[in-house]
Amino acid sequence: MEVTRILVTDLIMAGGLFAEEGYDIEQSADNLADLKGQIIVGYLEEQYPGVEVYADIAIQREDGGLRPLEVLAFSEGGERIAEVSALLQAKLSQRIAEGMADRSWAVRTK
Repeated sequence: MEVTRILVTDLIMAGGLFAEEGYDIEQSADNLADLKGQIIVGYLEEQYPGVEVYADIAIQREDGGLRPLEVLAFSEGGERIAEVSALLQAKLSQRIAEGMADRSWAVRTK
């Protein structure tokens, strides 16, 4: 079954980004959302050229724990392709974790 559309949603819980003080939480969350969007769209456009890609990274200001990345791959008929969805969820989660590791997205307060 050929993939024709991929939908990715994620939620950043800004209140739980840092265990220590001294960070601009709002700017850091915005930077992290940008980074995640770049990783997601870049990877999917490279692996699935010509496929419709939608990435929605929401930011919640509170700390509500972790919510896993959600990836849904669809066929031309609108059917969800479970195997591809699961594979992409794992691959994108790994790439995002690697991209976040250096904390280049984090903004320290002065």
